[in-house]
This record gives sequence, structure tokens and C-alpha cells, in this order.
Amino acid sequence: MAKIVGIDLGTTFSAIAVLDDLGNPEILSNPENNNKITPSVVYIGKNDKVFVGEKAKDAAIAEPKRVAIEVKREMENDVIFDCSKGEWVEGKKTDKNYTPSQISSLILSKLKGYTSGVKKAVITVPALFAERARTATIDAAKLAGIEVLELINEPTAAILHYANLPGANVNGRVLVFDLGGGTFDVTIAKVQGKSVDVITSRGDKHLGGTDFDREIVKLLSEKYKKEKKVALDEKDKNLLDIAEKIKRNLSVKDKVSEVIEGPKGPLKIDITQSQFEKSIQIYLEKIKMLMEDAMDAADCTHEQIKQTLLVGGSTRIPCVIEVIKKIMKKAPVKGVNVDEAVASGAAIYAGLLSKKDLNAAQKKALNNVELEDVCNHYLGTLVLVKDPERNIYLRVNQIIIPRDTKLPCSKTTEVETIIDDQEAVRCSVTQSEGPEKDHEFVTIIHESELALPKGRPAGQPIKITYSYDKSGNIHCEFLDINSKKKYEVDLRPEGSKSIKDLKEDLDFDIE
Repeated sequence: MAKIVGIDLGTTFSAIAVLDDLGNPEILSNPENNNKITPSVVYIGKNDKVFVGEKAKDAAIAEPKRVAIEVKREMENDVIFDCSKGEWVEGKKTDKNYTPSQISSLILSKLKGYTSGVKKAVITVPALFAERARTATIDAAKLAGIEVLELINEPTAAILHYANLPGANVNGRVLVFDLGGGTFDVTIAKVQGKSVDVITSRGDKHLGGTDFDREIVKLLSEKYKKEKKVALDEKDKNLLDIAEKIKRNLSVKDKVSEVIEGPKGPLKIDITQSQFEKSIQIYLEKIKMLMEDAMDAADCTHEQIKQTLLVGGSTRIPCVIEVIKKIMKKAPVKGVNVDEAVASGAAIYAGLLSKKDLNAAQKKALNNVELEDVCNHYLGTLVLVKDPERNIYLRVNQIIIPRDTKLPCSKTTEVETIIDDQEAVRCSVTQSEGPEKDHEFVTIIHESELALPKGRPAGQPIKITYSYDKSGNIHCEFLDINSKKKYEVDLRPEGSKSIKDLKEDLDFDIE
């Protein structure tokens, strides 16, 4: 019988959870070392040997250029990992470099190997992941031989986990504070028993623990240069590992000392907690701003938030907890493993989507679980609007489905043809994080054309309807009202390429 699985494909660490026979999520351990979280690090050897996780980090000591890290941050970018440079670069795919989807598939394959019978999964993504990044994630799953039941936003998955804990007392409005290795999300939701109703999410796709690590690397380089008159190589991946170790130790110590090997020999360097906190101040200010923005969007104050729920390893940092206390005027909830909450919630959601495959105990455990989510981006279309002062038409973005709209939803707007004898209209679907009007600040996720009858005057009405369901499917219809001609398209992250195309140059022995 196929297992019901949830996967947290993280920037720095990943995890896989299975729904046990009683309907409870269980994080699966790596059989090699019994660790429940796996570093999202991939080593690609010259002999087609691939290491994922701790072995890949060890391999970075001797061959750092053949080790890919932070692939999640590249999922929406048109880049490849160049093994000769050890970097993500723009360029054409060859047999010497690999796409983000291909690298991510190796991590998923590693996780899949922790148990047998994994065919389908719910995979988590940051709330603000754009359509291209979601599609790339599904491409990665295809390569790993996994059918994606659905993608679920990481903070939403975490709330499901908190709400379904035995003896859980999570009710009312809650704020999920999700600070992982590469991304930050803050989500506000209403929880009633096992029912979760998401209100809004805000976040930053480039704010996480790895950014803090880089600030420590800068501190190390500055201190080394002061003593040795030469700076360290701040791109050194091994130095980044040392910085991560220092960060972890600073969560329990006021000062950490490390001997750093540099171009002018070894040097013992001290980093204090206050120095570290000062170095990441700009990120802490961003976190404050995003928390306040989320509360504004949810039209609530900190007094109306009953609990703050923690997710992500970077929430262990003392100054991060102090930021939460300052904004929320109370301490966050503790008592769960912040590294495992997202994968556990994904497994619960996988169970909800696979109820026909559950046993009686699993069905009973999930009997009252409900999830209501929202649209995390603005969806719109590009239209021409006349500027009366200059008497010219300007291309602008017109919002059709606003961000935070409850799912499922259906929204309609009308536009008109602008010239006599117009023979077609462009049918574009746009996505943006803000209510952008400027067409240069939106992403076009689909574009086509609707042919129109000839010989008509300007001003013919075109009705545009977007329908967005809970499974992430967006149905877009462009209807010429008078002729009844229409263009329709279903947009859903289904993966962009065939398995044959994806598997090219990826026949590896994974360890």
C-alpha cells in the first residue's frame, strides 16, 4: 500500500513525514545516521556519484565547486549550476551543469529512499513562491518519481500540525512565524478545533538563516583582515558551514571562538552575541515590518492574536524571539520541534487529500480537520487605458483577483475594444506580490490571443473571469460578449517539461 507522505523541501534542511496507522504524522529518519532532517546540499561527482545531505557537506571540504547549496532560492530563476565554477549562473543547459529542478529532484529522491512505497506526496513551498517556482518544484518531484497531490504553503502546513497535536489548545486568531534557512513567512489564521482558516500571509523570499550566516562570514573576514591584512574568501562554502555552527552556538552562549584557516594561516576569532545581533539588524527590521504588515492586512492588533506559533530553525535565535515579544507583547508558543512542523503538517494534508486510501483510525483522526486558504498573489491582466492629458493609450495591469481572497473564488471584470475593426485582443494573465498597475512590475504567467469578428466599431465589451479553486487551479476566460467567442485556459502548476527532457544528463547513483 502506498504511503501517505508530506515533504518539506527546504533551503537548508529538508524532511519527509508519513501518516502512521493511527493518523499521526511521523518524521522519517535517514537510515544511515538516524537524523530526521537532511541538509539540502548536493554533491555531484565526476564519476556520476551523487551525495545528498551530510555526505555532500563533507565532500565540500575537498571539492566545494561540485557542491550545490540553497537550490530553493533558485527555483524561479532561469539558471544552471555550473560544477566547474560551483555557482548558479545564467547559461544554456549542458551535460556539465544542472537546473534547479534537477538538483532538487536529487534531494527528493534521497528523502523518498527513507522508506518504501512512496508514490505520491504533498510538498510544501513558501507562501510567496511565484508560479514559476511552484512549477519547477513539481518538475523536481516528477524527476524523483513522485506525483504531487498538491503544493501547500509552508505556514499553512505548520498551522495544521499545531492544530492537530494531541491535547492542542490552539484556538482563535494565531500568527505563524516561519523563519527558515532561506525564507521568512508570517501568516495569520483563525483556528477552531481542527479547522484552519487562513486570513493572510506576508513574507520575504530572500530572508533567512543563510543570510545571517553570511553576516557572520563578513564579521570573520573583517576580523581576519584586521589581524592578517588580508580578507577571507566570503564565497567559501566551508566558511559558510563554520558560520552556521557559530550562529547555532550563539543561541546558547554569549561568545563563540573558532580557529579560522585563511590565506595567511590560522587565526582564532571571537564572535559575540551582541556583534552578531548588530550585523543582522537590517533583517530584524524587515521582520518587524512584515509582521506589522500582516496584522494590518488581517485588520487586527496584537491583542487580538491569541498565540504566536514558531516554525523554522532560525526561530531559536534569542534576538528573533525578542523581536516577536516586542511586536506581540507576549512570548511565542514553544513545545514543538520547529524543524519538523512543516513536514508533519504536509503529511496531515496529504491524508486529507487521500481519504479513500485511509484506514478507519486514520479517517477518525482526520475527521474534523478542515483547511481554508487564500490567494497569496494578485492576479490580473494587461489592458490599454487612455491617458486623457496626452491622448495616448498606456499599457497597465488591471487586478482581477486581489491577494488574500478566500479560495475558492470567482471574479469578473469587463474591458472594451479600443479601435474600430479590431480583430483580436491579447489574453494575458499576470501575477504580482503587490497591487501593481505598472506592467513592468508584474510577471506574465500566460499570454495568448482571442480572435474577434471583423467590421465592428470600438467599444465592444470583453468579459474576463478568473476562477481559483482550493487545489491551485486557475481557470481564466476571456469572452467577447456580443459574438460569444471566447478564449479559455486552465493554469495549474503541472511541471513544464516531460520526464524524458528532465532526466537528460541525470542518471546518477544517489547516496
